[in-house]
Amino acid sequence: MWLLPAGPADAAPPAPSASKTVAKTVSWEGFVADVERTHPLMRAARSGIGELEAQLSRAEWAYFPRFKLDAAATITPEITGDPLQSTTTWDRVGYYFDVELTMVQPIYTFGKIAALKRAAKAGVNVGRAQVAAARWELRIRSAQAYYGGVLAKELGAILSDGKRWIDKAETRMEKLRDDDSDDYDQLEHLRLKTRVAEFYELEAQNSLLLTQARTGMRLLLSKERGDEVTPAEDSLEPIAYEFLDVDAYLALAIEAEPGLLTARRRARAEEALADAREAELWPDLVLVGEAKLKTANRIEDQQSVFADDPFNVSAVGAALGLRWNLDVPDRLYKAEAARAKAQRFENMAEVQLDVIELKVNELHQKLVNSRELIKILKRSRRAAQGWLTATWDTYDAGFGSFRDVMDALVQFYGKRVGYLQAVFAHNITVWELSRAVGTDITTLVRPTNTEKPAQ
Repeated sequence: MWLLPAGPADAAPPAPSASKTVAKTVSWEGFVADVERTHPLMRAARSGIGELEAQLSRAEWAYFPRFKLDAAATITPEITGDPLQSTTTWDRVGYYFDVELTMVQPIYTFGKIAALKRAAKAGVNVGRAQVAAARWELRIRSAQAYYGGVLAKELGAILSDGKRWIDKAETRMEKLRDDDSDDYDQLEHLRLKTRVAEFYELEAQNSLLLTQARTGMRLLLSKERGDEVTPAEDSLEPIAYEFLDVDAYLALAIEAEPGLLTARRRARAEEALADAREAELWPDLVLVGEAKLKTANRIEDQQSVFADDPFNVSAVGAALGLRWNLDVPDRLYKAEAARAKAQRFENMAEVQLDVIELKVNELHQKLVNSRELIKILKRSRRAAQGWLTATWDTYDAGFGSFRDVMDALVQFYGKRVGYLQAVFAHNITVWELSRAVGTDITTLVRPTNTEKPAQ
């Protein structure tokens, strides 16, 4: 890296002014809504739909006639007389103009336009599936940033409380040492100092988590540097929802998973394009209309009596026409290539179905595990709190050992941190499963059996 030499003092740039921090607190619902409305990834996906809709409109308008207008005009020397005997007067201005209007109306195209229209409709549906994929991608990123911010808040409070316990124990241990008490144990004092280092290491990791969460939230909302976005929630709780069987989620994924929908709709679009390629082997039946007007100045604007006069023509007519590209080998090979491409996308859709089934089963099992782990850690957290209180009271009264206090302290804070981490992982998995099935699983309700029992 090259360093530029410093310039004279009077050439130094002015010191930047302190940026004003703008703080904003957002709820989960408001945060997600703002992200999906403003993020460039979502805007790009919606722009893709606009492009595909324009292609659909183009295919629909292919049934309408096409017009072509050619016109030209110029100034010429005045020409008098007729084609057999004419005189050019160079000192007088004349004129010449040529207008030709052509219209082509498709009558029958052997399915070309219909196939292109089907392909365009399938393309629009592909764009909608890509918008859904972008929405779920942003939902996962939003959950990681938002719940990471809440997790960092709670971990910060836990670590602060833990350091108070450590400081309390350190104060007691130093007093025993200064008083030369028989209860002082140098090994236990060293063990305490080791625990202090562990707490500060956890605090540094939590500071990194907080920075990542706040920066992630700000970037997802497309805010400027200096703006601060924080979650409104102060405690991290498991997302409430009705947990369904894995078969119910698989059924939803087959119908709504964005990646699978994209593959299927892309296969339909390619199949329609292959039909259009095959239809190109056949001609187009069209109606051709033409109107011409060419004129140049003559004596008293008299029109020529000669049919082949290139300077004075007036004609209107219509006729049936046949358009046919007779490069059959080229058309045939392109049709075969398009059909093979369509088949490839159909096979990719089948592969995607297998991938989705594996993913849904994996995420469902992760939720089964995390839901059970949260219950266990919740009970363990309460038990560890009672254990810590009892051992400290015993130790403070002079009957217990400091090692018991340290063991209880480590278990208590370990269980609190473990519980929050399990909740964080659970909440992220909820949205990952929602993305895998293409539906917000927190809104699903288990269907009730409305059938009457047999009499």
